[in-house]
Amino acid sequence: MANNSDNDISYAALAIALAALVIALGQLLTQIFATAEGYRRCQASVMGGWAKKTRRRFRWAEFRFETLYSIPRFGLTNHRTEYVKVLSTKDYNYTRGAIPLDGTLESMHWTFCGPDHVRSDSFELVSWISFLKALHGNSRQLLHTHRTPNRRASTDNHKYNLTGDQYAWCFSMPDVKIQQRSWDFMASDAVRPLAIVGLSDIAIMARRLGMVWKEFEPTEGNLRAEGNGHTITSTVVRSIGTVLQINIKDNAEKRPREEIINELFIPSTKADKCGFGVEQLTLGVVEEVLWHSTQVVLVTVNKLERIYEANSGWTPGIFDIIGFAAPMMRHPHQTLVRIPSPTSYEAGLTKQQEGFVVFYRRLHDLVISRGNRVSEQTRLILNQYEDLKLRYGDQWENEHVCNLRLNDRSVEFLDDLHKRHDETTQYFMNLQDRFGSVEEKGHVFRYTDLMYSHIKFAVNYFRDASTRLHENKGRDTYGMRVARWITEGAHIYFDNIESAEKIIREMRDRGFDRPEIIEEAWLTMMWRAFLWHRCHYMVEGNRVPSQHWESRLPVYIG
Repeated sequence: MANNSDNDISYAALAIALAALVIALGQLLTQIFATAEGYRRCQASVMGGWAKKTRRRFRWAEFRFETLYSIPRFGLTNHRTEYVKVLSTKDYNYTRGAIPLDGTLESMHWTFCGPDHVRSDSFELVSWISFLKALHGNSRQLLHTHRTPNRRASTDNHKYNLTGDQYAWCFSMPDVKIQQRSWDFMASDAVRPLAIVGLSDIAIMARRLGMVWKEFEPTEGNLRAEGNGHTITSTVVRSIGTVLQINIKDNAEKRPREEIINELFIPSTKADKCGFGVEQLTLGVVEEVLWHSTQVVLVTVNKLERIYEANSGWTPGIFDIIGFAAPMMRHPHQTLVRIPSPTSYEAGLTKQQEGFVVFYRRLHDLVISRGNRVSEQTRLILNQYEDLKLRYGDQWENEHVCNLRLNDRSVEFLDDLHKRHDETTQYFMNLQDRFGSVEEKGHVFRYTDLMYSHIKFAVNYFRDASTRLHENKGRDTYGMRVARWITEGAHIYFDNIESAEKIIREMRDRGFDRPEIIEEAWLTMMWRAFLWHRCHYMVEGNRVPSQHWESRLPVYIG
């Protein structure tokens, strides 16, 4: 009996010792796993499907765990130049390159924001998860607006430098690069994993989602945007920098599709620049354009000051340069026409019906009066104008009728104008090649000279038109019920090249003395501006300061 009692005591002691050992080992493991600082803040309840990439790594030299997690680095890139490269859609640990946020199921799967990844019952998710989903939805709508050309249209692809499946070559698409981070380097004030985006990129992405920047002072850490039910606010976190909180309206995509489509912007770098007040010019070197612009402003500064005093923020004539110099920003076979307005005042007579009608009537009279002495290019412009008027009626001449439809305009109408605009570009390139030799004095043609010769006198049209009307010298309004100074201003535009010959004399002073070429070139330049404005709709709003264009200053999203 004594032996059995001793055995029972021994077994009990052994069990107690084993239990103590297990408890001690458990406490030890708990302490070791607790060294994985930040691990609990990188779980599915916080970052959705991105938690699949969270792991611990044991550091033997320090006898502790290190928390490794992955976050997206947002950016913008050409849809075709850099595409996602993955070994397997199921291999979450091996991705390289950029993943385009194009709204496809594959892309949403790779960026962990599909329905199988996002916890719909969690209200503690980082805000960049909903931001990812919103960018996917925006890109999906953009791609749906693309019209696949029919067989007849495909024969004209060479006119747009497009072949085969290259129709989306110029889409500027949001993307993400998956970056692995260690929580060891996370600032103590951070409580969630922070995504990264460049300052310039977040300005563009917010605008594409329909937000308007109310405050944009990155040096002060003050960023705020609102629109379409979405908001962006910012705070400055010590040792990190500016951290954004993005709130996306849950039912943003439940609105009528037509309403969503008409709020989209042209997704291209050229259009994005306009939101920073930066106009990408064509047919001339930018530095040369800016230098000439300085000369124009110096010549007319006193006159402009008087105009500003009478009409604050309004500068007649000077913003004709938008239609003259801006490249075509819409894409062939695309219906998107909305771009951010690069200025506080849009172009006037090169966009308004009054400018169209007076130009056509004066051009028609010019061709009739000169008969066979008119140039082939001048007659071509008249014929093309009449062709567009016959085909499209008020949609061509009247900007108000045209703007009744924005991103749902006829793709045939836009492609027709696009092709004719390309022909004007080719005309001026040929002209500069033909008269580009500096060896022949008096015959060096520069497109920039023609633009600024026009602007030098265009800024006076309001004053000159008012003077003529005061002297009862106003001319035909062609049945348009508008303020007569507008139509008179359009007449003065034409006078500057025809009867007064002011532009011809100015071009002679700038080194080109061929009156017949100057006249047809000016007519072509005006024609070019008309075409450009009917292919674009400039959206007014607060612009971001131009110095932030292409800024890579990192901004964090919490």
